[in-house]
Amino acid sequence: MQEFQPDLYRPDQNLWKRDRPKSLVQTPIFDLVSCHTESPDGKVSRDFFHLVSKDWVNIIALTPENKILLIDQYRHGLNRYSLEIPGGIAEKNTLLESAQAELREETGHISEEWEYLGKVSGNPAVFDNWCHTFLAKNVHPDGHGQELDESERIEVFEYSLEKIPELIERNILHHGMMVAALGMFFIKNPPKK
Repeated sequence: MQEFQPDLYRPDQNLWKRDRPKSLVQTPIFDLVSCHTESPDGKVSRDFFHLVSKDWVNIIALTPENKILLIDQYRHGLNRYSLEIPGGIAEKNTLLESAQAELREETGHISEEWEYLGKVSGNPAVFDNWCHTFLAKNVHPDGHGQELDESERIEVFEYSLEKIPELIERNILHHGMMVAALGMFFIKNPPKK
């Protein structure tokens, strides 16, 4: 086994040969496609399947009192409610505009102070997209309230930022993309002891 060397890592070299994707199923959120794919050594050659989706955004929204905005909404996949940070599909012209729209629509809050924290892949085994995280500081109500999609029912909460790790530990806040976003935030902004 060799030691990993980040400066030499090239994830876009020696790629598997892939035929043009064939669309199998189209939905409003993603498309299921198949691609005939062959490994560089030629030992694997078969159809693989993945989901094509727009990028996602999520937002760590902090009030002037350093409280974080959390949302609670029903999630069809788990058939339960899920406590999360605001976020959604990046559908605007830029990622920042998408993040700003999601914050306003889901919470009724806005911010003039935005910072890009980074991106993660949701599940590179099956998804082709990225999830981008933004920090919004000094969020405040926009005066118009939520602008939810027809199928959304979202309750908004404020919570102490310092207590977020406890919610993750207790699996109350469990959405993988949200936990990753909070991890990026806490790496750049370690909690004060």
